Amino acid sequence: MKACIVLNGEIADIEAIKDIIEAENYDCLICADGGANYTYEMGIVPDYILGDLDSTSTDVVDFYREKGVSFKKFPSHKDETDSELCIILAKELDADNIDFIGALGGRIDHTIGCIKLLAYTQEIGVYSRILTEKVEMYYLDSTDMILKGKAGDTISVLAGKGDAEGVTLESLKYPLDDYYMSYSKPIGISNVMLSDECRISVKNGSLYVVRNKFQGKELG
Repeated sequence: MKACIVLNGEIADIEAIKDIIEAENYDCLICADGGANYTYEMGIVPDYILGDLDSTSTDVVDFYREKGVSFKKFPSHKDETDSELCIILAKELDADNIDFIGALGGRIDHTIGCIKLLAYTQEIGVYSRILTEKVEMYYLDSTDMILKGKAGDTISVLAGKGDAEGVTLESLKYPLDDYYMSYSKPIGISNVMLSDECRISVKNGSLYVVRNKFQGKELG
């Protein structure tokens, strides 16, 4: 089951994100508190809204209550963030894929916390991505992936929880073969896709992978 969790970070282009949500055809749409303000702007009705509702407009709450949206209210003082509570709900609903919308931007501590959720979801057996109108972000742990995009997309690969061993990058401008990637050195920043897909793998350790969508710059 494929779920979308809309968070209260920054969404610069509402229409572009609306197009992404509609194209992905999610089975379930969950808003974390103020994320409901964004779906309201998009004219999209979520299945659930979670949180203490301190960031959600009263008009939005009233509108969605009339639409029959399920609200799950939690106190402000709790161990889990609203994002975590949304993940727990998605897992209970048997989601095995989660996309995060509105996870980046705003407060830097919130952004870092949301990025770390990519590792958390993998620990509980759920594949996840962070999506914006310009960026896709993934997390790999001792595995490989075929990343689809477009020639010219900028790809950054960074060690995750510590040093990463056996990093291999194929079909990128700067390839690597069985490379030892140090956690503290950003050597994998700003690579470039040479075709519409590339392969990224790590034998031991984890990687954060970011695809910046091609904006019309030359490959050179």
